Amino acid sequence: MLWWQNIPFFSIILFLLSAAVCSVLPPRGARAWARAVLGLCLAGGALLLAILGQPGSASFTFMMGHFPAPWGNEIRAGALEALLACLFPGVMLCALLSGAPALSSGRQASREPQYLSLCMLLMAALLSQAYSNDLFTCYVFLEIMTLSAGALIVFQNSGRALAAGMRYMVLNLVGSGLFLLGVVLLYDLTGHLLMENLFVSLQALAATGEYHRSLTIIIALITVGLSIKSALFPFHSWAPDAYSSSVPSSNAILSSLVSKGYILLLLKVYARVFGWDLVLLSQVDHLLLVFAWAGMIFGSLAAIRTSRFTRMIAWSSVAQIGYIFLGVGLGAGGGYQAAVFHLLVHSCSKALLFLSGEELRRSAGGSDSFADLAGAARKHPVYGALWTVGAFSLVGLPFTGGLISKLLLGGEALRHSPPVAIITLAVLALSTLLNVLYFLRTMLILWSPDQGSSRRGSLSPLGLGACGLLAAGILVSFFLAQPLLEVISLGLSQFS
Repeated sequence: MLWWQNIPFFSIILFLLSAAVCSVLPPRGARAWARAVLGLCLAGGALLLAILGQPGSASFTFMMGHFPAPWGNEIRAGALEALLACLFPGVMLCALLSGAPALSSGRQASREPQYLSLCMLLMAALLSQAYSNDLFTCYVFLEIMTLSAGALIVFQNSGRALAAGMRYMVLNLVGSGLFLLGVVLLYDLTGHLLMENLFVSLQALAATGEYHRSLTIIIALITVGLSIKSALFPFHSWAPDAYSSSVPSSNAILSSLVSKGYILLLLKVYARVFGWDLVLLSQVDHLLLVFAWAGMIFGSLAAIRTSRFTRMIAWSSVAQIGYIFLGVGLGAGGGYQAAVFHLLVHSCSKALLFLSGEELRRSAGGSDSFADLAGAARKHPVYGALWTVGAFSLVGLPFTGGLISKLLLGGEALRHSPPVAIITLAVLALSTLLNVLYFLRTMLILWSPDQGSSRRGSLSPLGLGACGLLAAGILVSFFLAQPLLEVISLGLSQFS
C-alpha cells in the first residue's frame, strides 16, 4: 500500500481525536487546534485529488485492520471522494474563521471549545460518508452527524434555537429510522453490508424478479429517510428555523455541509448499492422529480414572502436542494454530474451568504429585519460585494458556478421524454425568475441610500479572507468548469 492511501483513514481518525482534544483545551488553544487540523486535512484532500483526479486513475480500497468482510471494514477513495475531502474541510474552515467573533464573545466564549469539538465530530462524520464502503458504518456516522448538527443549532441557547433544534432532531431521527430499516431489510435479503457485495447480490435478485416489491420498498425507505434529512420538499419544515436560529458559523455549516452529506450518501446508495437500472425499475426517480419541481418553486415563494434576512437565505436553501435532487432524479450520467456540481457550488454560495450577511446585520445593530438593513452594504461595501457574488451564483448569472449548474440541468432535461423536459425547463425558468425577485429585492435594500450609509464598519481580516475564498470558489467553478466536470465524471465512473 502506498503511503498516501492512508490519508482517508487518518483524516477521519484525526478529526475524531480532535473532538476529544478540543473539549479539554482553553478557547484559544482549541481554536488554533481546530484550524490546524482542518488545514492539514484540507491539504491531504488536495493531495489525494491531485493523484486520483488524473485521467485514467483508479479508486482504491483500504481494509481497516486488514481484515476482510464481514469481520473488517473498508474505506474507498476515488476522484469524487477526494474532491469532497477538499470541499468539506475548506468550507468549515472558512465558516469557523469568519464566525469566530460570534463564538468568542459574550456568554458563548466559555463554550467555544465544546462547539469546536462538535465541529470536529461533524467533519469526521462527513468524511466517513464520503469514504466509507460499508452501509452500516454510514448509518453510524449518519447518527453522529445528526446529533452533532442538532447540538450546533442549540448552541445559541435561545428559545428560538431550542425549538428549532427540537424540530430538527425529531424529524431527522424519523429519517434515520427509515434509513436504518432499509439497511436492515437489505442485510436480511443479502447478508452483506459492503456496497460492492450488496450490488452483486441485488443484481442477482433483481434478475430473478422474485423480490421486486421488497426492493422497491427498500429503495423508497432509504430515499425518503435521506430526503427528510436533506430537507427536500415536502420534508423541509425543519430547515428554515434550523438554518437561521443559531450563530453564523452554525447556519453556514448546517446549510452548506450537513445536508450535502446526506445527499452524497443517497448518491452512493443509488450508484454503488442498487445501480441506476434498479432505481429506474422502482420508479422512485419519478417521485424525486415531482418533489424537486415542487421544492424549487415552493422554497422560492416562501423566500419572497418572508420579512427576515437570514430566514430568506434559509428558505432559498429549500429551493436549492430541489435543484440538486432534480439532477439526481434526471438520472445517472449527466443528471448525477449536474447534481454534484450544484452541490459544490451551493456549498460555497450558501456559506458565503450566511457569513457575509452576518457582517451586514452587525452594521444594522444585529437586526434581522429588512426594514433595518437599508444601506447595510454601503456601510460594509466589501461584504456587500461578497454577498452579491453569492446571490448572483444562486440566481445563475454569468461568471458564477450557478450558471453552469442550471445549464447542465437544462441540457440533461432535454435528453428525457418531452413531458419531463417541458416541465423541467418550465420549472427551471420560473424558479430562476423567483430567485431574481427575492435576491434583487434584498440587494436593492442592502445597497439603498441611508442616513447612516457614510459610516463604515470595521473589517475582520480573517472573516474577510474566509468570505473572499468562498467567493473565489464560486468564480473558479465557472472559469474552470470543464476540468471540474471532468473530475466529477471520473469520480462517478469510479463508483460502479
